[in-house]
Amino acid sequence: MDTALEMPGLIVSSSSERAAMPSSAPIATAARSQTKPARTHDPIGEYIVRFTDELQAGLRPKIEDYLNEVAPPWREALFASLLRAELETQSDNDEPLFIFRGQYLDRFPDRKVIVERLIGELEARITTVSHSDPATGPVETVGVPAAKASLAGVPVAPVPAPTVAAVSGAILDRFQLIRELGAGTNGKVFLAYDPRLGRDVAIKIPHPERLKSSCDVERFLRTSRAAAQLRHENLCPIYEVNDVPGNYYLVMAFIKGKPLSHFLTDHKHLPIRQAVLITKMLATAMFKPHQKGIVHRDLKPDNIQIDEERRAPVIMDFGLAHFEQADAPQLTYYGQLLGTPYYMSPEQALGHTELIGPSSDQYSLGVILYEMLTGQRPITGRTVGEVLKNVHSQQPVPPNQHRPQIDGMLAGLCLKAIAKSPSDRFASMLEFAKELSAYLKLLGPAS
Repeated sequence: MDTALEMPGLIVSSSSERAAMPSSAPIATAARSQTKPARTHDPIGEYIVRFTDELQAGLRPKIEDYLNEVAPPWREALFASLLRAELETQSDNDEPLFIFRGQYLDRFPDRKVIVERLIGELEARITTVSHSDPATGPVETVGVPAAKASLAGVPVAPVPAPTVAAVSGAILDRFQLIRELGAGTNGKVFLAYDPRLGRDVAIKIPHPERLKSSCDVERFLRTSRAAAQLRHENLCPIYEVNDVPGNYYLVMAFIKGKPLSHFLTDHKHLPIRQAVLITKMLATAMFKPHQKGIVHRDLKPDNIQIDEERRAPVIMDFGLAHFEQADAPQLTYYGQLLGTPYYMSPEQALGHTELIGPSSDQYSLGVILYEMLTGQRPITGRTVGEVLKNVHSQQPVPPNQHRPQIDGMLAGLCLKAIAKSPSDRFASMLEFAKELSAYLKLLGPAS
């Protein structure tokens, strides 16, 4: 069955390559590789899955028992994930969380801050939902003066908080949060309305644990301001950054469309020319931030939006790129696998922070090219730990073995971008883009 997917009207760059994408033609897609990577021990993921399964089965698993099974460096991340799962289960059973606060504080005296934070956040969420107006939805203000707080004409009292705790329908300074667009390793993104300029914007609010120290905050602000200076049609513009202590957030352009991942579901692949062209455009765009010393560190299909108005790919999430800790376990705030280690370079997977740089972004883009061409990821695994191990130890299957229509030259370009060692990759994103441009010329004009 042909699994090639056409993105209707995706327009290419404004150069001589501006041409209609070829319509889908019957393309045989190789069956997914049956080779299973070697099983390895995952210090986080397996325990979260097992603990959640026991909760759903009505059992009472003990968090302490799980913590004793992992090495000390992993216990904090595992504790937060397991406690959140347990609290959410109790909340779903309509058990008031406040009655458990004392019990948890007595059980985990060394983790009082995490206990108080998680219980407080869940209680705030429950309170907001229970007091929602059926007509207007939840109404809440986040660290704003009472005179400014209104939504649909309803005055709202400010709710002081040490960090932003926004929900859809809240008022964030002058912005009206409309709905959540997504959540990631670094924070949540909301569609919002800016009444001052009369336009929709996207607001990214970092997770509190990403700004624990003054160094974290300074790095966040410095990188955000540098990213705001970037101007390229394939980079999402940053309009402003709020630097009020305890109320940090980014205001970005709202790009209407769908993420690239939408077009790659169910192992679909793109037409070859289209995949190469998208990669060339993204590589060219990434060269600008790299020149300014900004590394994205989280390039993946979810962070590439296909702008339906300009019909072009746009790289998102630049504002939080540089303060992400590459040597921390790559889990979501809720203890689930996010940002997916599949797109993480070997140096990131190993925590070699001194090696993380522009070449790491190139690796991630190479993985995206591989996936667009084949509908497969070059490295897989059944758990977080297994993927991270395979990223730096397992060689990928050449893409033309998945899809014979890929010639040796393109397969070589793709494999060079995802070489294990940074020194074996292209010298820069610009060189990568030039090689892809040369390949497109060899293909000739689109038919």
